[in-house]
Amino acid sequence: MKRKILGLAAVTLALCLSAFTLLKPMPSGVASYYWFPLNSASGFPQTVPSLVYQTFDPAFCGNYLLQPYCSAAFTSYSGTSAPYAAAGMEVIIDHVPDDF
Repeated sequence: MKRKILGLAAVTLALCLSAFTLLKPMPSGVASYYWFPLNSASGFPQTVPSLVYQTFDPAFCGNYLLQPYCSAAFTSYSGTSAPYAAAGMEVIIDHVPDDF
C-alpha cells in the first residue's frame, strides 16, 4: 500500500511541476498588428514585398528627424501575394514628435 501511495504522490508531483514553464506568457492586453512604412510627406501607407506582424514597430523612427511620418500598424492587409497593401483600421502611427 505504501508503494502505491508513494507512486501516486510522485506522479501527482510531476504533473503539478510540469504545469509551470520557464517562458513568460505574453500579457493579454498586448496585440500584434501588420506594420507598413508610411510615405514621409503624405503619411499614406506604402506597399511592401513581405509582411511584418508583431507587437512593436520594427523600424527605429528616431532617425527620421526631417521626415514626419515613419510607419503605422494596421489590423489587416490586402493582397494574396506581394506586394501587400495596408487594409483595415490604422491602430498606431509611429512618427517623429512635434517638439523636434
